This record gives sequence, C-alpha cells and structure tokens, in this order.
Amino acid sequence: MVSSLRENSGAISHIIVRPNQSMTWAQTKLVFLAVAAVSLAIALSFAAMGFWPVLPFAGLELMAFGYCLYRCAWGSEMREVITVDDGTVTVERGRKAPESRWRFHRSWLTVRLVRPAATWHPSRLELREKGASVEVGGFLTEPERRRLADELNDAINKDRLVEALA
Repeated sequence: MVSSLRENSGAISHIIVRPNQSMTWAQTKLVFLAVAAVSLAIALSFAAMGFWPVLPFAGLELMAFGYCLYRCAWGSEMREVITVDDGTVTVERGRKAPESRWRFHRSWLTVRLVRPAATWHPSRLELREKGASVEVGGFLTEPERRRLADELNDAINKDRLVEALA
C-alpha cells in the first residue's frame, strides 16, 4: 500500500510504503485462540478415549501455527518512508523506527523499474545514484509498484521540469 503526503510548503514529499495488512494484531490473536480452542477440544476428546499421543501432536501443530501467524504479523509491520526534499531523497526502512537509512542527491537519482528475467518473477523498483542503489516496495503488487515508480518520478523530477522550462 502506498500513501503520499505533502508538507504545507509543497517542497517536501513523504511517500509511505507498507505491505497490505489483512488483520490487526488483536485479530491475529483471536484467530489463533479460536483455532487453538477447536484443536485442543478435539485433541482432549481423543485423549479421553485413550488416544493420548494426539495431545503432543496437537501442541506441536499449535506451536507451528502460532509461529507462522507471528511471522506474518511481524513482516506486515515493515515500513519504507521515502522523503523527497529540495536537494536529497531519503529512504528509511524499519518497523517501529528506522532500522536502515539511505540518502541520495536528488539531481543524480534515477528511478528504475527493472523487468524480471523470467515472466513469473516480480519486477524490482530501484532508486539508483552513480554506483549505489536501493530496492523499494519489494512487497508490493505489480500495479502498486508501477504506481510508486510514477509517484517517485513525479516527486523527484517536478523541479527539473520547471528549471528546464525557465
């Protein structure tokens, strides 16, 4: 999902990129509790009939399911904040706070949508300056990635067009 913000002056653009999040953390916990209740009810009924080895396997299943839910919820918290101001473009990536940061000079920066070698692979959106580059929006769908490329090109090149016409 891509969100764009502009400061009051209009000179600074913030583009926030994050993956689609189907459930909140509270909803994820409710889903886990519902599945755990059903699974444990079935496992306990089998244990009451004498099939006690079902209980450890039900526990292992719930641990694996809980781990997978946690990893999905944890991965959906990733954010990329792209800030375009007068002279620089800054890309910050992290969950609750920026964990990594890249800074590029706006006048030398290019936005490249790299086509994949195989048709079933997704494209890559790169911000490139001289020899350095960073991929952004790796978790987006193809239409969202193209829209982000267009927004980045508009935000980065808007002053270049004005200077060329002047």
